Amino acid sequence: MLYGMDDEDEYKDEYIYPIKQEKKLNIKKVVLFVAIILCAILIIYISFKVSYSILNKNSNTQENIASQSQNSNSEQKITTKKDKKKKNSTNVYEGNHIQIALHDIEKIKTKFVPQPNENAKQLIKDIYYSEEKQVYLTFDDGPSKDITPQILDVLKANDVKATFFVLGARVDLYPDILKREYEEGHYIANHGYSHQYSKVYESKDTTFQEYVECENSIRNALGIPDYNTYLFRFPGGSNGGRYSAVKSEARELFDSYGVAYTNWNCLTGDAENKKTKEACIQEMLNTKGNQNSIILLMHDANDKQQTLDALPEIIQYFRNEGYTFKNFYEIFK
Repeated sequence: MLYGMDDEDEYKDEYIYPIKQEKKLNIKKVVLFVAIILCAILIIYISFKVSYSILNKNSNTQENIASQSQNSNSEQKITTKKDKKKKNSTNVYEGNHIQIALHDIEKIKTKFVPQPNENAKQLIKDIYYSEEKQVYLTFDDGPSKDITPQILDVLKANDVKATFFVLGARVDLYPDILKREYEEGHYIANHGYSHQYSKVYESKDTTFQEYVECENSIRNALGIPDYNTYLFRFPGGSNGGRYSAVKSEARELFDSYGVAYTNWNCLTGDAENKKTKEACIQEMLNTKGNQNSIILLMHDANDKQQTLDALPEIIQYFRNEGYTFKNFYEIFK
């Protein structure tokens, strides 16, 4: 019986033991499986970190390259600007500088807008009695469509500045030609609006009104609202003739407004019967005589081809004689 018990125990041990061993084996498998999973997760995590690090590094590298490229371009631009600045050191406004036109306009206005001079009347009178070799080339009755631009070409080619006594009615027709006269440094003076004697000299007031209307035409053409010429030339001269009495009254009126006026002491006769350049030059020599200081009367109306033809030789004559060419900016500056 004891044996029997021993057998039973042996039996139990024979079957019970394998069951415990199997349980132990299953736990090991679970642990191994979990370990494998954890290792896999760890490997995946490490791979992800390495990949992310590489991608981040490449991104930073690209940004650095872009930044370096941008810096390089900036340095090139700076170098280019420095080179341009160095290249243009002789002329600050060379090239496409946006301020060029504005500065040119301001320079022109500063230099060429006449300024009032309370001594102008006396200074103009003194010109006639001066012993200085000086000549004021003056042109009446313009601007004209064809002759005036060609006269301007001759003056520009010879670097001579003249004075244009313009008519308001002509300025209204050809404002761009007046602008050219102004921008090329010629003095713009006033010769009235209509040049119709019966209208101009109806009274002293109509004479002055002609002056005012012409001033307005000049201002409109130039686009300078406060422009004043301060200088008038009476059609036909400031004294004598049929309208002598009205002219005398008008002169007093002009004096009261501080407006000077002038005539001439030399002329080419182009408004009379001198139809060739030779005749104009001879008339100029005859009326000049022995005078040193000259205010020369000419005209730039559209029928004055002879004046245009004679002008180069007139300029050359005075230059050869040692004359200085002047305009009335000398007085109204």
